[in-house]
Amino acid sequence: MSSRRKVGSVMTTDVTTVGPDTPFKAVAVLLATWNISGAPVVDDDGLVLGVVSQGDLLEREAPHGLLKPGSRQAKRKAGAAFVADLMTAPAVVVRADDDVTVAAKLLEEHHFHRLPVVDGEGKLVGVVSRSDLLRVFLRTDREIRDEVRDEVLLREMTMDPASLYVSVHDGIVTLNGTVERESMVPVIVALVRRVDGVVEVRHTLKGRFDDRGVSPVPPGEVGILSSHKPHN
Repeated sequence: MSSRRKVGSVMTTDVTTVGPDTPFKAVAVLLATWNISGAPVVDDDGLVLGVVSQGDLLEREAPHGLLKPGSRQAKRKAGAAFVADLMTAPAVVVRADDDVTVAAKLLEEHHFHRLPVVDGEGKLVGVVSRSDLLRVFLRTDREIRDEVRDEVLLREMTMDPASLYVSVHDGIVTLNGTVERESMVPVIVALVRRVDGVVEVRHTLKGRFDDRGVSPVPPGEVGILSSHKPHN
């Protein structure tokens, strides 16, 4: 079955990173120079140790206004001279092979602007931001229609795309027509809903044969049925 676009296909691979021993002032200059809200903290092997952000820098300067007074975190950041004491750890990360919806959910839950993207070993391979994810949902109606016809109907369902009426307007997909079996209808609708940029699916699809109540032959009976062939 087709799936939504993966994080690895929309992430930015040119990433500004810092090490845990980077001085506080150097981080402040770096973020300001590159006009970014934060940077992944990685070790010499590329493993993500945490994230340092503008918020972390502000907490160092005014810890009692942003953190619970007297807390261990407030005391640590108040005297921080290096990234290791400033960063937020462990970092919230996504994997390059995660669906973009996973990244979107994490960004919303934690109110982040960007997330480090790691491989299977936890090494940094990129960064995905809110704007990266937004581009996925800014696809044109024509692009969505082409994917529904070419990927869902032709490749996934092995159907002639011309056998159904497919239209897309403002991300809303309309499907009309008749398919071979009634059980195919919910499968087609589910696959179309998973296409990037689809807002809603409306359909009047019908099946020529209603197979929803037909029970398949149990595996153990296949041999029995095939062994009783009529004699000529």
